[in-house]
Amino acid sequence: MNRRSQFKLWFCLIILALLAACAEKTNTVSKYPLMVIAGRNRLLIFDNRVVYAVDESGALLNLDLPKQEDIGNNPAWSPDGRWIAHIYANPRPFSTSDRDLYILDATNYSKNIRVTNNVYPWFSTWSPDSSQIAFCANETKFPYEQAIYVLNVKCILQGESCSPEPTFLIQGNWPDWSPNGKKIAYLDGTNDQIRVVDIHNPNEIITVSQGLKDCGFPKWSPDGKRIALICGQTIYSVDSDGGNLSKLVTGAYHRLLWTPDGKKIAFIGTQILDPNLGGSLDFEGTVSTTAIFMMDANGANVTRITRGNEESIGQIMWIPLNRIIKAP
Repeated sequence: MNRRSQFKLWFCLIILALLAACAEKTNTVSKYPLMVIAGRNRLLIFDNRVVYAVDESGALLNLDLPKQEDIGNNPAWSPDGRWIAHIYANPRPFSTSDRDLYILDATNYSKNIRVTNNVYPWFSTWSPDSSQIAFCANETKFPYEQAIYVLNVKCILQGESCSPEPTFLIQGNWPDWSPNGKKIAYLDGTNDQIRVVDIHNPNEIITVSQGLKDCGFPKWSPDGKRIALICGQTIYSVDSDGGNLSKLVTGAYHRLLWTPDGKKIAFIGTQILDPNLGGSLDFEGTVSTTAIFMMDANGANVTRITRGNEESIGQIMWIPLNRIIKAP
């Protein structure tokens, strides 16, 4: 082989290596697309709402998403990636509390369907088969308490003309559906404990937070074996039957998510984990400048993901891979 042929061979090998590296980088970037809703302003009582997306390394992603004004509070993607449940103001509200649960068609953003009627919900979660939504709202029998309802929206998703009625499940808040669809983890607001209730037998309840204080935001692991929760500013994980409680990290603000493979946990953290975050005031006068962090499921290797030091991150959620247009 002459010198010219050798040069061509090495040139081709280098190009192939670069293409392989780019493909590997693209796969890594798109492994865990994470949608973020935050307020940006040093004085957060006058914050500017932003919606953006990052991957697990913090790289920004270019996503096919609805406009900010079309997404209400606490959006949640259905597991099949077709719908977004969100809390949205009614088109002609009679009062500031006139809000309801809507589902937005992720293939047609102009299709925003109202599925409740003046119940003023504030959080929802989809069943694993994308046919039901559990949401929390004020329970009419106990107007100063909170309650969890289950709404079967299968007929709406199939395009039928129907008006399903929510079914009361239990008093509580922050529901999260188990991967097998049989149970819901939730916050019992009467004593700030995390409990698990059987969907078909609401009298079957177990407590998994073991007497910890100020608990909330339970999340099932993808295999259904563990539940992560925040008590105070500390994240714990526990077996789904309440055994083997483990302390993971301190410095969480609220909201956490297991990665789809169950190996890591993403969460919203405070300056306890990174003093560069500084502090800003919200309406309650508390420090609320936050960032997204990620750690191994056992609490090791805590890493900051988002980079802004003047954000108040309110919501995070994994989104379907097909929402990615391209990775920069």
